[in-house]
Amino acid sequence: MKTTMKQLGLSTVCAAMLFSTSANAGSVGGFGGSLEITQDAQWAADIGDRAISYTKQLQQYATQLQQYYTQLQEWQRKIKGLEMMINNIGQLPENMKDQFINMASQIKNQMEQGQAITYTAANIDQQFNNIFKGYDYFLEQSNASTQSFSAAYKTMYESTRDTALNALKTLGIQERDLQNDQVFMAKLRTSMNTAQGTEASLAVANQLVYHQTQSIQKLQKTIMTQANLESEWIAHQNDQEAARQAQIKAMDSDLLPEGGGHTLPGF
Repeated sequence: MKTTMKQLGLSTVCAAMLFSTSANAGSVGGFGGSLEITQDAQWAADIGDRAISYTKQLQQYATQLQQYYTQLQEWQRKIKGLEMMINNIGQLPENMKDQFINMASQIKNQMEQGQAITYTAANIDQQFNNIFKGYDYFLEQSNASTQSFSAAYKTMYESTRDTALNALKTLGIQERDLQNDQVFMAKLRTSMNTAQGTEASLAVANQLVYHQTQSIQKLQKTIMTQANLESEWIAHQNDQEAARQAQIKAMDSDLLPEGGGHTLPGF
């Protein structure tokens, strides 16, 4: 992943020159049109900044998801420890129940944060397509595992949500209960009033952590694929623009009178 992130960082630098179209717009041979040149330059800079911000945002999400993954592994280890305690002594001390309920609330919140990242990454994909016309065709011609990131994110979002809700329903926890941490924790505590309910709660938490671990790995891979392809598109457009500017410069040189830029008659 370090190599991919480094390559992405280098690729985004190319965005600074993205769509610096028509430096001589509104003029002939480079004379006049200074206002239009300034406006085009500002527009190009704004577009370039936005492209860089998109790829940087995706890069940050990938790092954040890696942190989530590490945290999930730690929670999974703790849940296994609690399950072993149940097997050995048949119950959990009240303070251990409190710790588990707080941890379960964090697991729920992290799931919601992952969902938010999924939503935002899909939105970035849509905006990138809207701003950079031709990117969708470029994406289709690439070796991407998916041709529609928005569709892929939608599938991941729905899968994560459905899995969580189905698991929590076994504890009597509904979707509306997830909207309030206190309500969620109270419902979970009620389900742990018996040894059987405690075992069921641990099993559900373990299922949620396992599914999130798998989901985050897939989400991170998809986000990095999206970021790399957007960076490749930016670099591709920048190369095309550099070639176009070189052609314009060559044409301007051919139009100048021999001996250099003399003052034109009548000026």
